Amino acid sequence: MAVREVQSGRVGGHPEKLLTPEEAARRLGLPAEGIEELILQGKLPSFRLAGNLLRFRLRDVETLRLDRQKRRLRRPSLFERIYDFFYFNNFYLIAFLILLTLVAIIFTL
Repeated sequence: MAVREVQSGRVGGHPEKLLTPEEAARRLGLPAEGIEELILQGKLPSFRLAGNLLRFRLRDVETLRLDRQKRRLRRPSLFERIYDFFYFNNFYLIAFLILLTLVAIIFTL
């Protein structure tokens, strides 16, 4: 993986390492469109060199990668699991209630 260095932006006496969009996408495991989306959402800081060259700080990309990894490993809370259950199964629950209501009506006649 090629890492670019910019002499003007120094961090702690060392040249700051910059990544191209392709390198950042590779490190994050995303397609180029995913990188653009992260920029638009403000989750990945970026800047332009010489007007057109889009670059990312290595530390920003690595911070985002670690945050995404932690979020994937986090176990959803009980509330989130219950919410997801009803969100993904609402059609079946409503259909069951309608069917149950129809059966109750038929047996009461």
